[in-house]
Amino acid sequence: MKRPLVLVLFFLFSISSYSQINNIQRGQRGYAPMPKYDSSAYVSTLNIYKELDKILPKCKAEFVLDEFEMQILKGLLIEKMESYNMIVDNEDYTRDVRLSKLKLNEFEYVKSLNSILSSAEVSRYIEMDFESDSKEKKKKRKKRKKS
Repeated sequence: MKRPLVLVLFFLFSISSYSQINNIQRGQRGYAPMPKYDSSAYVSTLNIYKELDKILPKCKAEFVLDEFEMQILKGLLIEKMESYNMIVDNEDYTRDVRLSKLKLNEFEYVKSLNSILSSAEVSRYIEMDFESDSKEKKKKRKKRKKS
C-alpha cells in the first residue's frame, strides 16, 4: 500500500521540479509573456473623406484637372475606398485572400484612371506620395557645445 503511494508522490514531485528547472516561471528574470494576437482586421478601414482631402488637391495641382475631371476622379476614389473598406471589414477572408483582393481593387482603380488621365499621367499618379504632407516635419535642433 505504501509502495504505490510513495511511487506516485515521487513521480508527481519529479514532474513539478522538472518543469520549474527547465522553464522560466512568471516573476523570474528573463520571463517574457506569450504574445497576444489581435484577431481583428489586419489593417484598419479608411476615412474616405479625409483621404479625399489629401489626394484631390495634389491631383488637381499635378495634372491640371478641370471640375468635370475632378468629379470623375472623386467618384473613382470613393468607389475604390468603399471597396477597400468592404474587403478589410470582412473577417472571413484570410490575410492572403485580403492582399490579393486589395491588389485586384488597386488594379481596377488604375485601369479606370485611364478614362481621365493619359498613360504617362497614370504612371506619375502611381509614383505620387500622398502621405508626406500629413506628417508635419519636425525641425531638428543643433546641440550646443558647452565650452
